[in-house]
Order: sequence, then C-alpha cells, then structure tokens
Amino acid sequence: MDLKNKGIAALVCGILAVISVFTGYGAIIGLVLGIVGIVLSVNVRKEMQQYDGDIDRDPALRELRGMSTAALICSIVGTAVAGIGFLCVACFLGTIGAAACAISG
Repeated sequence: MDLKNKGIAALVCGILAVISVFTGYGAIIGLVLGIVGIVLSVNVRKEMQQYDGDIDRDPALRELRGMSTAALICSIVGTAVAGIGFLCVACFLGTIGAAACAISG
C-alpha cells in the first residue's frame, strides 16, 4: 500500500472512530477503528523515518507527516472515548440485570 494511502486510511479510521461512538453499537466499532487507525498511523510514521532530512524540504512529506499526526490523535481520542462508552454501557446493563434479579427473586 502506498504511504499516502496508508495515511489517508489512518485518518479515515480515526475520524470514524470518533464519530461512531455516537451511534447505537458504536463503542465496539469505535474501538476497532481506533486501534486500526493507531496501527496505520504508527506504521506511516515509521516508514517516513527513512526520509530523514527530506521531510522539511518536500511539501508532500510534510503534508503526510501532518496527516499521520492528525490520524494518530483522532484514533487515540476515538479509542479512549469508545472505551469509556463501552464501559458505561456495560455498567448500565449490569445494573439493569442486577435490578431485575432483585425484583424477581
């Protein structure tokens, strides 16, 4: 996969991870997309290290560095928010289940 395409895919995964938290089953989808976005953006940053001094001179590489940084930040935020949302839903369902057992028995 081309380096720019990996950067775009990482950014899309990061943005979708943040957005998917606000949908129905979005916490699980957000966790998966966030982790994929983190892996892709870290891979892009590692592959860019081979272009040591060229990053500051080449505008395309600077753009790619900024895109991979934005993808990493969005993916981390999306994973964190999705993880918190997943824990909240699990606690809520546990409370409902405990209340139903207390009422019925």
